[in-house]
Amino acid sequence: MTPRAHVLVTGAAGFIGRHTVAALHHAGHQVTAVDLRPAPTHLTSAARWLRGDFADPALLAEIATGRYTTVVHQAAISDTSAPAGPELDETNTAAPLRLADACRTGQARLIYASSHSVYGTLHHHEPIAEDADTDTTRCSGPLNPYAASKLALDQKMRTLHPTGLQWTGLRYTNVFGPDETDKGPMASILTQLLRQATHTGKIRVFDDSLTAARDYIPVETVTATIVRLTEHRQLPSAVYNLGAGTAVAFADIAQWCAHLHHQVTGQTLHVELVPNPVAHAYQYFTCADMTALDTVLPDRPTTSTASVEARATELFETFLRSATG
Repeated sequence: MTPRAHVLVTGAAGFIGRHTVAALHHAGHQVTAVDLRPAPTHLTSAARWLRGDFADPALLAEIATGRYTTVVHQAAISDTSAPAGPELDETNTAAPLRLADACRTGQARLIYASSHSVYGTLHHHEPIAEDADTDTTRCSGPLNPYAASKLALDQKMRTLHPTGLQWTGLRYTNVFGPDETDKGPMASILTQLLRQATHTGKIRVFDDSLTAARDYIPVETVTATIVRLTEHRQLPSAVYNLGAGTAVAFADIAQWCAHLHHQVTGQTLHVELVPNPVAHAYQYFTCADMTALDTVLPDRPTTSTASVEARATELFETFLRSATG
């Protein structure tokens, strides 16, 4: 039986953070959660909740004492439209590096959220591996300051902690699932389209994106992977992609929405094409090469296109219930 770990989750009141807390609690681990926001009501008994900044010197000192077995760092400025500047650099790069130093001192395993956005535009419509993040023949690199801040963290972790700290950076693709409503325009496009279909009978997509395709991964697969990583401590320290490894076209999602909408209403779903105001910084194709994580964690939970569609159907039904009261 896997020993019970004491896990600190930062950004615990956010979308992925909430699901991470629940998954670790259900797996039998002791969880301490920290966020600037209050604890979600349904999770108050799943963790010891701390209200505050993950980079608070007192919390970093507590981590350095060895209190925690693992730190799962989900906190960040996650708005892809956030401007470059000291706040973004501090929150997404400098402060996580101080957190890593505290983990190293306290001998805690660090698992942190990176992003598939670090690759920017993929020049070839094929899965991209982690070591291609600065290969300009494969990808453009970050298209916005948020992505640049995540790539800076990954690169500095590789440089500063080649040994002496057990760490894993996870480059999430497009994470989707229930309880994502508080993310607003930063919610997965899959979630946004499903909600639009149930609430308005139409979906709005950029007029240049119907041939676009993205790699979608259910949040439950992400958190199940984090639980496995928490319980497998002797993995090579590195940045790993975390996605489905396949890309689903926007046109296919529109077809899913149209089919589900017609099943419920008997009517045709309307698709509205609108100009793309951020075409210069838009990822038209995302797909993660999962070879590296498959090699070190061969029993990891995986996702297929069929399972993404099945999960999308469940979300559609959830949104439909909320729309009809």
